[in-house]
Amino acid sequence: MSYGTKHVRNAGDNPGTIIGIPTFTELLANTALASLYTSIRHSSTATGPELKKSTNVSKKTVYEYLRKLEQAGLITETGEEAGASVYEAEDFEMTLTIRDVEVTITPELVEVVAHEDEFPIINRVLEEHGLVTFALVHDLVKGHREGDLTIRQIASLTGLSSGTAYDIVEALYEIHNLGDDDSSPTTYTPDDFADEDSDPLEELPDE
Repeated sequence: MSYGTKHVRNAGDNPGTIIGIPTFTELLANTALASLYTSIRHSSTATGPELKKSTNVSKKTVYEYLRKLEQAGLITETGEEAGASVYEAEDFEMTLTIRDVEVTITPELVEVVAHEDEFPIINRVLEEHGLVTFALVHDLVKGHREGDLTIRQIASLTGLSSGTAYDIVEALYEIHNLGDDDSSPTTYTPDDFADEDSDPLEELPDE
């Protein structure tokens, strides 16, 4: 399979090494940590007390996570407000090479993981199908939104069942606020599908 989306690319014949530190990969396994990072990223300012009010973890855990994220360079202390440190999130890209495929972890993927408790399908796709499939379906949603891909095609490209593909696409629509307020993934009849002999990935722009 040839990949060429934002988060999943073919790396060539000589895969490189994993780039990053454990905290980066923990963002994809720890919903609370992902949620804390995402909250800081979406806030103009974020302090420990503010984050404690918006999370379901203890005060001690909030400050442990803040220290962990700061040590990893994922957040930066920018000042002080009412005696509390103010933080802002740093954007990042962490690239892993899995066989001959590069997978890039970004804040966009972390934000999806932060909603895992709300959408169990996220954890199911990650656990049962792996990071490459998770990142690939994330990128293919853009093609679906623009009418270039159907649910059936996304299922074929990722190896997911049509039902699982529908569920994860629906979750991504809600998380990233895609389309109109009442929009959801569109289902299609067989006549709506593109030529099955073509490779839909080849028609998508490489971003």
